[in-house]
Amino acid sequence: MTEAFDRKTADRVKLYLPPPISVNALYRSFAMGKRLATIKSQKYREWIKAAGEMLEAQKPACVPGHYAIGICVPAKTRIDLGNAEKAVSDLLQTHNVVENDRLCERILICRGRTDRMLVSVRKFKRVA
Repeated sequence: MTEAFDRKTADRVKLYLPPPISVNALYRSFAMGKRLATIKSQKYREWIKAAGEMLEAQKPACVPGHYAIGICVPAKTRIDLGNAEKAVSDLLQTHNVVENDRLCERILICRGRTDRMLVSVRKFKRVA
C-alpha cells in the first residue's frame, strides 16, 4: 500500500471501482465464549482486495483535508444506495486517497446508467 506522503495531491480524483457489497454483509459476528466477536466477511475481504487492486492501478492522487464524495453505482446493481458508501469510504482511507473518512462533508449517491461504478472525490470548499 502507498503512504499518503507518496501520493501527489489534487483537488479532484475520479475512480472506477467494482460495486461494493451491502453494508449489511460487511461483517460477521459469532459467539466466542461469553463475548461476541466480529470479523470482516469473506465476501467483504474479496471486495477489498479486488477494489484495492483496481484503485491502485489507476494511480490516484490524494485529496487532502475536507472533501465531498460522489458515488454512482451501476444501474443493474441491487444494492440499496444508502448501503454503498461505507465500504467505498473505508477503501479510500485505507489507500490514502483521503486522509480520514471523518473529513467527508458531503455525500452524493446515485444510480448510473453504466456497468461500472464511478467514485468522484473533490476538495470541499465552504461557501460563506
